Amino acid sequence: MRHRLRGHERRAEILAAATKVFHRKGYEAASLQDIADELGIRKASLFYYFPSKEELLHEVLASIIARGIANLRRIMEVPADPLTVLWRLIAGHILHLCEYLEETAVFLHERKSIPAEKRHTVLADDHTYQNHFVETIREGQAAGLIRSDVDAKLAALSVLGSANWTYTWFRRGGSMKPEVIGEQFATMSVNGLASEKALEIWRKPSLSEAVSPSTARR
Repeated sequence: MRHRLRGHERRAEILAAATKVFHRKGYEAASLQDIADELGIRKASLFYYFPSKEELLHEVLASIIARGIANLRRIMEVPADPLTVLWRLIAGHILHLCEYLEETAVFLHERKSIPAEKRHTVLADDHTYQNHFVETIREGQAAGLIRSDVDAKLAALSVLGSANWTYTWFRRGGSMKPEVIGEQFATMSVNGLASEKALEIWRKPSLSEAVSPSTARR
């Protein structure tokens, strides 16, 4: 007999199950019945919380990006120069990605399933996520720490695009640890963007400042 959950707890349970099913089968192939089976409940029970599979996908993607933004904002709460903040953001992004591997795969694969006319609304926070990187790069340029000839938006998209690809080859328990990937990727990225002046004086920060709370507890 299933334990009776509160509304917000049941929604969270459904979102977690949907994420697993979307990751395993893909959004197009997955059905509400698959998700109900994952939970061991009747399909009709899902409609009380989510009227359609599309609505469920929207909520799954929104919850994934919201968790990522919360991680970035936590990192940015620690005062530092823009180049150090950028290093922490990149390393923290990699660590978060490796920690939430299935969620990352679902987000990157299934966001294309959102109808074009709804993407701006559903994926608005994805642009907010990118803008944290863009604005940090611009602040670094204003401080003379990042090359002025760099297009901030292009640089941010390049860094995030390369970092996101990690989910295709990273394996938990493998020889390459998330901390090593995050530290080296952040250092290579920052070294490629930093001004000559910054390269002479800047020193890599501690990785612990970019570690997400749950990763730090391991």
